[in-house]
Amino acid sequence: MKAREKRLLFALLGLVVLGVAVICSDIYFDKRDELEAERENLDTEWVVIETLFEEREVWELRADWLENNQPAFTTTEQMEGDIFQTSEATEVEGVTTSKKTLLPTQTTQDYVQVGVSVVANGNLPSVFRWLYDLTRPDSFRVIRNFKVAPDKENEGQIIAQFDLLRWYAPPNR
Repeated sequence: MKAREKRLLFALLGLVVLGVAVICSDIYFDKRDELEAERENLDTEWVVIETLFEEREVWELRADWLENNQPAFTTTEQMEGDIFQTSEATEVEGVTTSKKTLLPTQTTQDYVQVGVSVVANGNLPSVFRWLYDLTRPDSFRVIRNFKVAPDKENEGQIIAQFDLLRWYAPPNR
């Protein structure tokens, strides 16, 4: 083998070694980035776990309050009648309700939800005061799909469309 051929062979081997080093370093950096991202996720998960452990007493108190205060399941008909009657606003001055439609009852492992779709008319303060009174935390009622528009026929009045829902304890509790 001539000196020239040896130099070419060494240059070729050098390029092969350099190529292998580049490929290995690329694999190394990709794996390192993957492991760093996984560690970041684990650190974040650990912070969440620590926070939950720190707040454990608060969540246990909330769970106890919920178990002691959530209305008991009776019958679907009685619960639907109750939410329908609540949505009538007969004792509220300045608010009238119309177009009341019962919504399908939904049952989960944590609650039974009954609801009614309602259209309420009245002046803004009266309607919002009535809605505020309806949704006290201890009443287990919420409002969903809330839409408010001015009443085109009566100036100073609004039309509020919403779903009024109430959550009851599941029947097996």
